[in-house]
Amino acid sequence: MNGLTIESMMSELNTNLAAGKRSLDEMRASGDYSFNVRGGGKVEIPKEQVDILWDVCDDSERLRLRLPIYVSTDTSSDSGAWKVEGRTEAAVVARLLGKRMHRDDLVQLHYPDYKELKSKIPDAIMVIFAP
Repeated sequence: MNGLTIESMMSELNTNLAAGKRSLDEMRASGDYSFNVRGGGKVEIPKEQVDILWDVCDDSERLRLRLPIYVSTDTSSDSGAWKVEGRTEAAVVARLLGKRMHRDDLVQLHYPDYKELKSKIPDAIMVIFAP
C-alpha cells in the first residue's frame, strides 16, 4: 500500500466521530439536542436522554459536559473493559451507573456497565476504538 491509500483509509475511520461537541447547558438552552458527525450526518439525542444527564449533573457539570460522551476501549485492561475519560464525563457516568471512579478522570466499564449505559443514554454516547 502506498501512503495515499493509507491516508485515505485513516481519514475514513473517523467519519463517525462528532464534528463538534456542545455542552449540556447549550443544548438545553437552544432546544437543539443534536450534534454533527465528521462524515456530514447529524445525530439527534432525544430530550429524555438529555434530561437524564441534566438530573445527574450539578450546575458546573451542566456547563462543562459536552455531548456526545466518548466511550473507548481500555487497552490497559486485561479483561476487555471500556472506559470513559475526562474529569466531568467520568464523574457523570460513574454517578449515572453508581460506579466507583479509578482516578478523578477515569471510570472503567465492563460489559454489564456498558450495556446499562447504552440502555440509559444510547444517543448521547459514542463508542470509539483507540489504542
